[in-house]
Amino acid sequence: MHSLSHITVAIVDDDQFLLESLHDFFAMSIPSKTYRSAEEFLKSGDAQWVHCVLADFKMPGISGLQLLETLVREGGPPVCIMTSFADDRTRAAVHSGGAVGLLEKPISSANLLNFISASKRKVTGVLPPRYPPSRDQ
Repeated sequence: MHSLSHITVAIVDDDQFLLESLHDFFAMSIPSKTYRSAEEFLKSGDAQWVHCVLADFKMPGISGLQLLETLVREGGPPVCIMTSFADDRTRAAVHSGGAVGLLEKPISSANLLNFISASKRKVTGVLPPRYPPSRDQ
């Protein structure tokens, strides 16, 4: 059984403060990498390295929902959508899109860790290797 330290999290959000906060939250036990947009994440090719993705629902350019749809279509890592606007319509779209979860901002650390655990269970077969040593921030 793998521990949570063998999970690598991609954090995709246009809010630099949130990116830094989540990166710092994971720093002691879970490797993470931050991306300021869905485009940046998709262009990086890092979907093959990460085990799960935390993505903001509402971002300029490609939205979190569009990122979710792309990753599901391509057989990518599990995705959890983060939002400040978790109404019924948003919940339905995220759920039907195939997200592992929906986290409401401000994000509770317990809910965040539950997502990581759920993602770990969803990944089938052998987990990909940890993110290459050149972690950002």
